[in-house]
Amino acid sequence: MHPRVFVALPVFNRLNETRKFIECLRKQTYQEIQIVICDDGSTDGTNEYLNSISSKLNVHVIPGTGDLWWTGGINRCIKYILNICSDSDFVLTINNDVVLDADYIEQKIHRAAELPGTIIGSVCVYQENPEIIETSGLIMNYFTCSSHNIARQGELISDYNGYVKATHLPGKGVLIPATVYRKIGLYDEDNFPHYHADTDFVLSAHEAGIPVIVDFESIVYSDVNTKNMNVASNISLSGIVSTFDRRSGVNSFTAYRNFAIKHFGWRAVQFLIVNYVKIIFGLSKRYLRSKSFFKGKGL
Repeated sequence: MHPRVFVALPVFNRLNETRKFIECLRKQTYQEIQIVICDDGSTDGTNEYLNSISSKLNVHVIPGTGDLWWTGGINRCIKYILNICSDSDFVLTINNDVVLDADYIEQKIHRAAELPGTIIGSVCVYQENPEIIETSGLIMNYFTCSSHNIARQGELISDYNGYVKATHLPGKGVLIPATVYRKIGLYDEDNFPHYHADTDFVLSAHEAGIPVIVDFESIVYSDVNTKNMNVASNISLSGIVSTFDRRSGVNSFTAYRNFAIKHFGWRAVQFLIVNYVKIIFGLSKRYLRSKSFFKGKGL
């Protein structure tokens, strides 16, 4: 009997992206899939669309309260899944703004059979330029209180193959054995209501002795996330400031502080200094590159 893969994702609006993503899942060569979506109060017709397809496709829709954000939404999905899944099943966490090859889930199941009990991450490439890596896995250096990307943003996917051990992963395309949730619990929505709950969860699993890899043969085609300052032409000072928003910003001090205390204890201040120096330097460099006056200046 083949294991089931429960595709879990919270959504809020972005109906067109959800339609495309559901179509990718419908075309998957692996058939043992159930889609579990938490719709957190969408107002663009997403809920109506999901309800219209739920009887035709294997889709279960969980209504949200409108203030769940990512972590509250994904936890609602996981709670539902854990009530009906077996220990041989898997959860796939992913975003709805991605495109997948038809054999994406089948490849992941083959890798999972090769590496039992392992959390398996994907490599994200840009939809408009699929040769270029957007994100991959990370390695945490507990001595320096800093992590580095296994493959850096902008590198060629063709330069990598196979899989590499990691300590933590972005949440975009991660296959997680159901037993992992039963061992370490759900995502930490108190400390990480929106960003960094995915990396915190996987790092916590790694610290609990659960193996983690990034698989360079498992590819997710990602839409560019302009809100997180990944596109130089869209960088503005107000946009930079918004990334530090307490609840919804990717650079939220509250989230970073909680992460530092949870994983570094008495060295939390060192973690914060090291990482905010990197963040501010990186954002400043991207902002200067986005200004026409500095283009071609080698910044």
